[in-house]
Amino acid sequence: MSSCSALFEKVWHKGMTIGYEFYGNHFVSVDDSLIVFSSEPDFSDNAFVLFEYMQKNGYAEKYHFVWLVSEPKKFSEEQKKYKNTVFVQYRDKNKRMCFKAMESLMKAKYFMGTHVRQSRVRKRNTGQTIINLWHGCGYKDTQHLAWNDAFDYCLVPGDVFVKTKSEFFGCSESHFLPIGYPRSDLLFSNNPKAAEAAENLKKDSNTKLIIWMPTFRKTGKNKYPEENIEYKFELPIFQSVDGMHRFDSFCRENNIIVLIKKHQYQVDFANKSKDFTNILMIGNDFFKEIGVQMYEFLPFTDALITDYSSAAIDYLLVDKPIGFTLDDYEQYKKTRGFVFENPLENMPGEHIFDYEGLESFVSDLKNGIDKYSDDRKRVKSATNNESCDFCKRVLEKLKI
Repeated sequence: MSSCSALFEKVWHKGMTIGYEFYGNHFVSVDDSLIVFSSEPDFSDNAFVLFEYMQKNGYAEKYHFVWLVSEPKKFSEEQKKYKNTVFVQYRDKNKRMCFKAMESLMKAKYFMGTHVRQSRVRKRNTGQTIINLWHGCGYKDTQHLAWNDAFDYCLVPGDVFVKTKSEFFGCSESHFLPIGYPRSDLLFSNNPKAAEAAENLKKDSNTKLIIWMPTFRKTGKNKYPEENIEYKFELPIFQSVDGMHRFDSFCRENNIIVLIKKHQYQVDFANKSKDFTNILMIGNDFFKEIGVQMYEFLPFTDALITDYSSAAIDYLLVDKPIGFTLDDYEQYKKTRGFVFENPLENMPGEHIFDYEGLESFVSDLKNGIDKYSDDRKRVKSATNNESCDFCKRVLEKLKI
């Protein structure tokens, strides 16, 4: 496509969008029984968990649902499975919102998404409610992302995050509901398939299973300040693939299995070695293959390794050991920054600054040494207001 054609298409689409918003605001009525969902990735995370809860608890008798997704054809089986549910294309190949999606958003009584941004269509002055389900509150500062008020309510896990998220989004603290995330219900679902999957990964009954969930360092888009940090290797702590092989040998000798879960924004790891015996590199497909949600699987792990991710805050509900890799802590503090004035005080677990610290954390786990139980309880009480019935509480709060 020539530059002139591309410009014309962009201008045409913008004009049509403005025209449709005008038409929608003046001539399209809100459907009080319509709820629209979106998530990143599609059909996942807090939006999916809340939607499935509503399906299982009779809400489909009163409401019908629209899911905004990238490729509706991929969800033909889901459309058959779930009652009163359709899948609609959210954006075109140029990432512009499709008109069918605009129509759904204009008609919706409720729009719930995990990444509700400013660039959405909203029916004005109608009582339409937009809920930002969000996707986690961790340690990373977010003030550099200047999103404006794009929603009526946003979920956070605890009071401590209300002020930081209000500054992030540029709106009143009254918009925030510190009642936790729907996906946290899965931590207490006791899914037998998840238990079986975890057991199948272990060598024997004495094997310890660790999940390592590093936050992203490189997205390939250079849109975050921390991407300017120079790293010798793509994973924290290790200086090279040789370091990973050394750790793999250590885990093998100590009967430890480590799953390293790639963040969805992280560029693909260059090293996908299959030579490891006790380290397994996984992504979202791993959980699809075993037929469970990640948060259903987490309770069947014995420990978490992470860094500045929201995974640590959520894992506090499981109350198992956490190791924090902090080898880039000073650089991260200077570039991205943290939401807590004293972030280390709010990291209730082993502070791992080097390879020796990593081995120390794993050794303690093997030997049943848990030095940070009291610290976890302290930080949990400050960061998580609730500990059960998350989906139910969200719907009750919204009077749905």
